[in-house]
Amino acid sequence: MSQPDLTKRPSDKALPDLSVREFLNALAARTPAPGGGSMTALTAALAAAQLRMVIAYTRGKPKFSAFEKILEDYDARLARAGEILCELMQEDKAAYEALNPLMKMPLAQRRADPRYSAVVTAAIGIPRAVGVAAANIVEAAEILRDKVNTMLISDLGVAAGTAMAAVESAEFNVLVNLPLLEDAAAAQAIAFSLIELRQKSRQRYKLISETLLKHLSTALLEAADKNVGVGG
Repeated sequence: MSQPDLTKRPSDKALPDLSVREFLNALAARTPAPGGGSMTALTAALAAAQLRMVIAYTRGKPKFSAFEKILEDYDARLARAGEILCELMQEDKAAYEALNPLMKMPLAQRRADPRYSAVVTAAIGIPRAVGVAAANIVEAAEILRDKVNTMLISDLGVAAGTAMAAVESAEFNVLVNLPLLEDAAAAQAIAFSLIELRQKSRQRYKLISETLLKHLSTALLEAADKNVGVGG
């Protein structure tokens, strides 16, 4: 099977409009962007979509009718989050493409460039927004973990784990650019906010994991008991 030419620039299509294979090839290519920022935004968008699938298989079932309103609300929130994350995929690519040539200039020259401050702000703010969106997805999964169809519980876990990975990846994407911020106090405040966001998300993910493992372990034991009964 022929290998894709990774030296070629990706197409002019917006990143969210690429096929999966096109995006993978663009990500693997020796080009400044897309990179880790766009990948993280996509990762969070996938988590949102996966959690919406869990909701879709729960809504309308009489057993979960008491949760219909909250499920409807979170479905709308996650749909919007997915749209925003797709926009952030493209915005991150544009920010890095603008930052890359500036970083090749001597420090004094790039700081004097009228574009520099806005580009640095974008290079920090965009992945930070991705991290917040991903944390909100983890929170949604934690809130919904006992309100959804148990047949989809593993999918909820995958959504939460994927979103948690996006929270941590977004933190890396912010931290790598924080030294470019001339305001040291502002940089420190952002760094502390990232730590707080990660810690809260990890606490929520821990609750999700405990719920899932308890449910899956119980189901496994029940299946084992049934098998023993049949064998006897």
